[in-house]
Amino acid sequence: MFTARIAGVLTDSAAQNQPRRVGGLALARWAVRLPGKRQGDGATKLRQCSPLPPVRPAGGMVTQALPYDRYGTQMNRPLSLQAMPPPRRWHDRLDALIAWTTALSRARARALTAAAVVIVGLADYATGNTLWFGPIYLLILCMPAWTLGWRDAALTSAACVAVSLAANGLEAYPLGHTAIAWNMAMRLLAVAIIIVLMAGTRRSYDREWHRARSDSLTGLANEQAFYDNAGAVARHRAWGILAYVDLDGFKQINDRHGHAAGDEALQAFAHGVRDLIRPNDVFARIGGDEFLLFLPVDSEAEGYRRATTLHLEMNCMQTPFPLGCSIGALVLNLSETGVDKAHVGVADRLMYQAKNDGGTIWIRTLGDPGGDWLDGPADDERSSQAA
Repeated sequence: MFTARIAGVLTDSAAQNQPRRVGGLALARWAVRLPGKRQGDGATKLRQCSPLPPVRPAGGMVTQALPYDRYGTQMNRPLSLQAMPPPRRWHDRLDALIAWTTALSRARARALTAAAVVIVGLADYATGNTLWFGPIYLLILCMPAWTLGWRDAALTSAACVAVSLAANGLEAYPLGHTAIAWNMAMRLLAVAIIIVLMAGTRRSYDREWHRARSDSLTGLANEQAFYDNAGAVARHRAWGILAYVDLDGFKQINDRHGHAAGDEALQAFAHGVRDLIRPNDVFARIGGDEFLLFLPVDSEAEGYRRATTLHLEMNCMQTPFPLGCSIGALVLNLSETGVDKAHVGVADRLMYQAKNDGGTIWIRTLGDPGGDWLDGPADDERSSQAA
């Protein structure tokens, strides 16, 4: 019922180009009729409008109501820090600690672990039996168990036991040989439990992190991972190509052969493109038959050549079903800008121009004058169309 209500509101809003409110949120979208594609007699593309005035939902927080983007996502942005709920500082600090230890190199993790064992061992030796450092030794074990694996954690536990015995001897166990054996066994059991729990948690963390950042069908990066990886690569290069790729003929494969054949075609295309690009190139599937590519290059001219060559190679790949692709490519001067969603939107509009031309590639250098981006690139010497 609520979905039908939203659909009705969007239909009315598209007809009147006026914002409407549903459930306390302002919605505004309009439909733009683009020229017919190569296949079919036309297509309707939803364009994003400018932000609407602030609204006050039932909760009382002042927010900026934003329209839906091309994926149907709407987010509300607080207008001030005072309007945001109080942060859970301990939770934020724990997240930061986990992120920091996860990003540690193995060499640095081993150095920190060794330094911690030495410092705690010296403190244990200085205080004798007056103070008990057992929990601190267990805390030290968490570092190698999380960052290095259970083998390094087991070696660290043996080092901690040796340091503790060297500092205190058997004076900490004055109850006889049986009690000493029992207490040592229980301590080793506690150490083993810590190692197993931390190492197992790290494996689960890595597995879920990978699932959250990858496409389950093709194994490519997803949209969020694309922005992260492309941003990291862009920091070390002068120029880059941001390409929006859309498959031609994919709908016909689904209609004629079924969705299983469509999945097979997507997997074959993704595998073929990965063989064409370099290891440091970033390739992602962002939904359906749409893909994003970021290719670092050394110059603007190389960017044009690389994009044109890659488009030709993509359309000549051997796949189980006939597939072509349309590409909108944006050449970026990475000394002046980075990779963000606004640039992806420009490449998306270039791709639609290429698709309307029958599966070509449209290339434009960001910042070149000429033409309104909503209408595609102008026919100047900086634009390139290749069949």
